[in-house]
Amino acid sequence: MHHRHVRPWELFQDAETYKEDGLDMGKGSFDSMGTANSYEDEPWIAKYEQRNVIRKIFDRELWIQEPALRQIQDTIFLQAILVSVGLSAVCVGIFVAIPKGDYFSW
Repeated sequence: MHHRHVRPWELFQDAETYKEDGLDMGKGSFDSMGTANSYEDEPWIAKYEQRNVIRKIFDRELWIQEPALRQIQDTIFLQAILVSVGLSAVCVGIFVAIPKGDYFSW
């Protein structure tokens, strides 16, 4: 359907918080030497853990704008449908091939 769920850190932050956290591209967001790569102390973690499981599953979605990513999603979906149809046909073939009767009882 060319949608994706909104990531947990996108749910609880707005544009001002991104600039305060130094996530603006001009402020050295790729500085790997001076910053820790840990997210355990982020404020969105506690809020996201308190959410209901049903709400996590049926969360907000965004339209995917990248055409290549939409094509990848369509390919994965088509492959999943084809594999499931193939496995279902194999299972039906196995159950049809098992003879009727009481051959497996002692």
